[in-house]
Order: sequence, then structure tokens, then C-alpha cells
Amino acid sequence: MMAPGVARTLDVYEIAYLAGGQDRMVDAALVALVQSGRVRVVRPGQLATVGLSRRHPVEAAVLDAVGPVGHRSIDTIRWRLVTDERLLDVARRLHGDGLLGRHHPHLPGGRANAPTGAGRRVLHRLDAEPPPDAVAAGTDAMTVALHGRDGWPEDDPRAAIFATLRTGGPFTRGSRSVNPAEAAAEDKRDVERTPAVIHTQANDWGAPYGPNPSLRSTHWGRH
Repeated sequence: MMAPGVARTLDVYEIAYLAGGQDRMVDAALVALVQSGRVRVVRPGQLATVGLSRRHPVEAAVLDAVGPVGHRSIDTIRWRLVTDERLLDVARRLHGDGLLGRHHPHLPGGRANAPTGAGRRVLHRLDAEPPPDAVAAGTDAMTVALHGRDGWPEDDPRAAIFATLRTGGPFTRGSRSVNPAEAAAEDKRDVERTPAVIHTQANDWGAPYGPNPSLRSTHWGRH
């Protein structure tokens, strides 16, 4: 499907990003990988790789996030992909095509940019007439790309892929994972992240009169 002035056809993962942001794109890739037998559901919401065949850079990124050994939860997979250049490239292409607009850091669903008018018109046409899927044929990836997964009943086998999806605020502490290695990594991340969030938000309390002068500008780590 092409927008005016766009001389190429969007693939399933570009459609997923345009419709629902990076999280939607990861969801679509996971459905494609599970239904094609390259990822398996170890238990609801816990995924492991079976085969490392890569048909698309987004699928390659998701397989790398799941990892070659052990298993990962869906939310950890998403977290590991936040800054992956292969996924960020999708947003850059859509922006270059005029389908995504300005940067909006607080949009839901891992979306960094909102669709432009042209992007919304493309989505409207795709919704009315879904295109054939040349990347993940024979799977439900295109359905997820266009409509998400929220409509699946709990007894639908596909729902097990996304079970126990967690959301956390900036001050969340302690792991919710049943995987010991993953739990340790999450705890370490939270310990490193919380002081940085406290420092950033505390300095904002002085607005509009400037940063809080009682706090030093110390770099506490990544956040």
C-alpha cells in the first residue's frame, strides 16, 4: 500500500508501527515467529527460541531479544528492543515517507511519532482492504499489525504469547519475573534507574523558576 508520493509498498512490520507503534510491531513479529515455529511459548507470557531463521530485520531483532538460550517474558523482550536500531529504522523510513510526523515522547504503545494525515489515510485504506503479507504469510501477523491483539479471548492459543504482560511506573522496584537470571537483571536495572528518575523529577519541581538549587547536577546512571 502506497501513500501519495511514496513509491514503495509497506510491509507488515511498517504497517504495524504506523498503526500502533513499536510495541505493536514487536507483537506482530512475535505472532509470526511463534506461528512459524521459530519461537515457542514455554508458559503463558514466557517465550524461547526454537530456530534462528531470519526473514526480516525486525524478526532478527526480536529473536535476538528472546535470546538463543533460556526464555524471556514479553515485557522484557520489549524493554530490550527499545533502542534497537533495526526497529528505529522502521520509524525513520516511515517519517521519510511522510507517514509519521513530529516526535512525541509520551504517546502510548512505544510509539515515538504520530501518523500524519497521509499516514492515517493509508491506515484507513489498509483497514478496508488488508494487503497480502509477503513477509509473514500464513500467520496472523497482518491482523495484529492492523488491529492489535486486544480482541483475542483468553482461551485463544495466541493469547498465551502475551499473558502476564506487565506495566510499571518509574519507581517500580523488584522483579516480577519467574526466571532467576531475568529477575536479577530487572532488579539491577531498577536500582540503577530509580535515583536518576528521582533526581530528574526533583529538579523539575522548581519550574517555572528553574531547577531546584538544593540538588546537585550529579549523573546517577542511565534511565
